[in-house]
Amino acid sequence: MNSQPHHELPTRAQCLLTNAFSILIVDDMKANRMLLERLLGRVGYHTVEAADGLSALSQLEACLPDLVILDVEMPGIDGIEVVRRFRESESEEEVAPLPIIIASGNPSEAMEESALEEGADLFLTKPFDFPILLSEIRTMLRARRTVVDRVQRAKELESGDRVAPNTLSVALSTKD
Repeated sequence: MNSQPHHELPTRAQCLLTNAFSILIVDDMKANRMLLERLLGRVGYHTVEAADGLSALSQLEACLPDLVILDVEMPGIDGIEVVRRFRESESEEEVAPLPIIIASGNPSEAMEESALEEGADLFLTKPFDFPILLSEIRTMLRARRTVVDRVQRAKELESGDRVAPNTLSVALSTKD
């Protein structure tokens, strides 16, 4: 049987069409990324991976994830530096900043303090307690979605652009 080439939509378009949240997993250890990808995939999240800090910054721009789980200790740019650079690049008009969970298997109080000062929302120790991790992810994503929905409704009321009930509307955007 001949197989047809499979054409995939960009990650952001897939998430919009399925209403799935996308999570960027950044860790230099492939086994850690695979474990998180399987866990998060089983509960319905779409995942994207990066193996180092530079790749993470590229993925943040390319796929616009809804949340990031980021390892601290990586070759090249470490996780704390990724958070700092990303937060510097975020628009000041961002109504719901991207939630960032940063983690380390070799944590210290100074590392945790530095990560939170640079803009991480949560610092966790590896190995993860998966029920707690999933609970934190749900809480962060719900809070962000609530803020985004409120702002969207306010903009619709201001502009008079309301979508009629029972109408499905999906907005796809691409960057040049």
